[in-house]
Amino acid sequence: MDIRLFKDKSALVDAATTHLSAVLDDALKARGRASAMLSGGSSPKPIYEALGKVPLAWSGVGISLVDERWVPRGSAGSNADFIQACFAGTEAENAFFVPLYNGDTSPETGLAAAEQALALIAQPFDLCVLGMGMDGHTASWFPYSGGLVAALDLDNTATLAAIDASGCAVAGDHTDRITLTLSAVAASRNIILLLPSAEKLSVFKAAAKKDPLEAPVKNLHALGDRLTVYALEELK
Repeated sequence: MDIRLFKDKSALVDAATTHLSAVLDDALKARGRASAMLSGGSSPKPIYEALGKVPLAWSGVGISLVDERWVPRGSAGSNADFIQACFAGTEAENAFFVPLYNGDTSPETGLAAAEQALALIAQPFDLCVLGMGMDGHTASWFPYSGGLVAALDLDNTATLAAIDASGCAVAGDHTDRITLTLSAVAASRNIILLLPSAEKLSVFKAAAKKDPLEAPVKNLHALGDRLTVYALEELK
């Protein structure tokens, strides 16, 4: 993997924005279309806001989500709302956006329809942007959560998995989740992990010695040179 260290968040945001825009531009020039799977959360927000202002051929870009709370649009915690708010008023509003929530009663019952909708976006994905919680989760791969074993099984060829994060404190009130599988992330051409604090970089490094169900972000350690980590320098 390629770990890129920065002394401040501003430099990290600038570098990551340049990287993301280059990946999408290269894909558009090579194949006429590009695909990006984006995570929610505060870490990528300034990057998305800057990315949306980059003059790309956005109508050729398909965008969806790394994971989503199983809540309708307009509800607190909707990653779909978050992404579209980040891109509001920018050129990126012209991208083709596919939400994962589809109104079915649960992620399990809505899984097939979500897979079908996601098939409209070019795969393998050109770009997959991930974050990480201090508990070692990434995407909606919460430690020991229901459905995690299937989500992390590289022999599972599905793109999406349903997760029950009941009992996982950092999941909050919305414990029904839908998420990319590890196999879908691993197949992506470019995988970006954002760690905008020295403490998060320490958690990521420590995960290498833990059980992958205890610290699911450990599974990213094996992705090789397609994984680029953007992180703040560790405290001395």
